[in-house]
Amino acid sequence: MRRNRTADRPLIVHGANPVLELLRSSHPVTRVHLGPGPRTRELAVAARERGAPVVQEADRGALARLAGSPHHQGAVAIAPPFRYAALECLLAPERRSALLLDGLQDPRNLGAIIRTARAVGLGGVVLPQDRSVGVTGVVAATSAGLVFGLPVVQVPNLVRAMGGLKDAGYWLVGLAPEAPDRLGDREPPRRIAVALGGEGEGLRPLVRRACDFLTSIPMAPGVDSLNVAVAAGIALYALVKPPPRASRVPAIP
Repeated sequence: MRRNRTADRPLIVHGANPVLELLRSSHPVTRVHLGPGPRTRELAVAARERGAPVVQEADRGALARLAGSPHHQGAVAIAPPFRYAALECLLAPERRSALLLDGLQDPRNLGAIIRTARAVGLGGVVLPQDRSVGVTGVVAATSAGLVFGLPVVQVPNLVRAMGGLKDAGYWLVGLAPEAPDRLGDREPPRRIAVALGGEGEGLRPLVRRACDFLTSIPMAPGVDSLNVAVAAGIALYALVKPPPRASRVPAIP
């Protein structure tokens, strides 16, 4: 069993927007390293307001080594490991949607999914502790720092967590390419949790069985799969934020 090995590592966040989002969040910050850049002053002010120590770095190479990437935009923050939310936060009445990711491995996919999740106003994301990527600096960068404003829950047993969501009134909808139901065939439930599988493997059988129903993305002949982040975006906009039918503008003839 592959375990998530990022839980005890410091979180290294790079890029102007990700560092700024970190500083604006409630997540603790150990220190911020800043080099020359157009947003250095803005970041320094935000760090000072958070009480985070600032280290001025004249050498962009030093920042690149610290960030593990040359694309740091003159900003690198060191923080304690990511603070995951408790599943109970998704059970609150005001939370009406969630995304369950079963076995996602690529941090860039997770970051892209979280960015879309924020765009649709998703209530939160649930990840299993094992056989799954966790929140890393790459996730923070790919999400443009938006991960720091979304509840991300990490659970030891995804199926058990699905049961808790179901008991709280969520409908559990799994995305499966072979499902006869297609996105748009059903009116989305008022409280919904969407389950997606990882890259290449899809949903595990136990997770499938825990879903209330499965649905698929309609695709043209000759196309049988999509990148998981793309599939998540399509599903979230169809199920979590569908356009109101009454307000649709007629097509121009």
